[in-house]
Amino acid sequence: MLHHEFQAARQAAVLARAAQRRLVREAERDARAAVRTTSDSRKRYFLRSRHA
Repeated sequence: MLHHEFQAARQAAVLARAAQRRLVREAERDARAAVRTTSDSRKRYFLRSRHA
């Protein structure tokens, strides 16, 4: 019985680490998208203001 509990605990730890990595990847992707959106809108504003 103890062996199965140990295996279950190891599996839970593996799943927790995988979930943590996924959250970090999603946060980094969202941060990159936010930076890209901000820089794109600044470029558009700059280009519009130059032509006015």
